[in-house]
Amino acid sequence: MSSIVTVTFNPVIDHTVFVERLNPGSVHRVTRSHRQAGGKGINVATMLALGGTRVVVSGFLGEQNPAIFEQHFRQHDLRDAFVRVAGETRTGIKIVASATDQTTDLNLPGAEPTPAQCDLLIATLRQLARPGVWFVLAGSLPVGLGPDYFAAVIRALRETGVKIAVDTSGPALAAAITAGIDLAKPNVNELAELLGRKLDDFEAVLGAARTLRRDKIPNLVVSLGGEGAMFLTPEAELLASAPPVKVVSTVGAGDSLLAGFLQGILRGDSPEDRARLATIYAWSRLESLDPALPDPALQTGRLAQIAVRPLPLPKSVS
Repeated sequence: MSSIVTVTFNPVIDHTVFVERLNPGSVHRVTRSHRQAGGKGINVATMLALGGTRVVVSGFLGEQNPAIFEQHFRQHDLRDAFVRVAGETRTGIKIVASATDQTTDLNLPGAEPTPAQCDLLIATLRQLARPGVWFVLAGSLPVGLGPDYFAAVIRALRETGVKIAVDTSGPALAAAITAGIDLAKPNVNELAELLGRKLDDFEAVLGAARTLRRDKIPNLVVSLGGEGAMFLTPEAELLASAPPVKVVSTVGAGDSLLAGFLQGILRGDSPEDRARLATIYAWSRLESLDPALPDPALQTGRLAQIAVRPLPLPKSVS
């Protein structure tokens, strides 16, 4: 039995190309190119598997171009429970201009599941469900599906006694919270969008996160980009950050943060150690185009470099 199931409704082939400068309307010589199977749930699953956890991956996968995904699943020993749908899984193109360190994203549309395939996915997930198993529902929805479907999946799973973590945004995140989840991992922009107001400084972000955790979600991880991440749980409220990192790619970094946090939960780590492990996972992903973790000795050394401190008490209490 697997202790984690990840669900990627709208997976993607991540295709990153590097050019010296991006000049619209002109021909470019690509200096480097990289393709890999992606999508937030797949990214989470891969990092968990690298850390030794058995993972089932599911969602919708285009039947015309599954090879890159199937190879990835075999390479990382991920159990494939995807529902195949007509058409191609989408491609996301990132054009990185090395001279300016700017990235341009081109996101293509993907395959559209039928109503019968939507029902089949829910039935597949229910078969995988056992009390206490974590389900990670991550990423955007494919064409033709709205937040109601996201909520329907959550309601169907909640009946089975599983734990549900969500990493999505916009209406899908709002629907998920209403349906009832155990963990969410928004970034600052996603948190602001959810609450419908600007979060201009650290205090505003912290206040919003505290309110959301108190009223709606037992566990909340808020990514702060280069400043680290907030980890708010019933046991502790922590801020964790890594030393400066040479960033090769930001693809999958937030997903790796979530994977590390879940890995810590599965290991029974303390809140502080969960925050450290999550930060190590994100740090490792930032340094590589491919998902990877450092060897145990390097990982131990890096854990000592992670700064973890309690978040400040609310002003009314301090």
